[in-house]
Amino acid sequence: MAARNPSPPSKPRDPGKPKARHSYVFFIGLLAIALGLTLLVMSLESKGLRPAGAVALLLGLVMAGSYLTNRLYNEAYADPLAYEPPWSKLARGAGPPRLPAPGKAAVSPGTAFSMEKLIDFPAAAPPRRADPPARSMPVHVPPAPVPSWTELFDRMSPQQFDSVCVALFGQSGFEPRCQSHGVPGGVTIWLHSRHAHQGKETPAAVALCKQWKGQVVDLRELYPLFVLMKARQLKRGTYATASSYTDNARQFAKDNNINALDKVGLLGLIAGRTPAQQQALLALALANT
Repeated sequence: MAARNPSPPSKPRDPGKPKARHSYVFFIGLLAIALGLTLLVMSLESKGLRPAGAVALLLGLVMAGSYLTNRLYNEAYADPLAYEPPWSKLARGAGPPRLPAPGKAAVSPGTAFSMEKLIDFPAAAPPRRADPPARSMPVHVPPAPVPSWTELFDRMSPQQFDSVCVALFGQSGFEPRCQSHGVPGGVTIWLHSRHAHQGKETPAAVALCKQWKGQVVDLRELYPLFVLMKARQLKRGTYATASSYTDNARQFAKDNNINALDKVGLLGLIAGRTPAQQQALLALALANT
């Protein structure tokens, strides 16, 4: 009796692909749905076609639904024999990169790579010390004391004094527009009202500020402010200095509606500001010192 040759193994079917007869069922179901809808539309004129149309529509839905359900089932439950184990991927070179041989660099110098391909490995725990060294007590360094405003007026540069005066008048509710007098110091501040009824180019008052460190303000220093007030027809003016005034200068200021602010007057204005405003003025006084 002759031995039978074993038949070659059949190729396993891809679970994601349904059989051909299942496709025919799906197309027949679609035709039944189309026929049922057509009969239901025609039943609007002839009611005798309504049962046939309902049966055809129901049959088509069942056939098409069974095909779709079977396809979803085959995709959800794939053939377990088609699963490729991870060691098989490693055998053919796929999977995560392997460690380099001892003494060899993983990447040759100058090789460009993408940041998305970097793998984060957990950092190695530091070795535990049996006897940690004794910690030294932290040395407390006291903060440098902030000088008083009286000291600041003596230490400030002319430019710092001008900046403090501009900010101080700006905190009074005016919009200051400044004209610097250059390197020697001094600034002319045109004070414009922020209200709508006030003209944008018409100042409400003018202030002339100059430090005059170690000098007394005389009448001749106040006269340029008097000229500016007359030229712009302003009724109010302010002269601010970190020094003091002579008696003649104070009398001239009183007669011509000029507010003569010395160091004491400026300190009184600063004391009347809010804490936040005083901090802003202090920052200007300490800038670049």
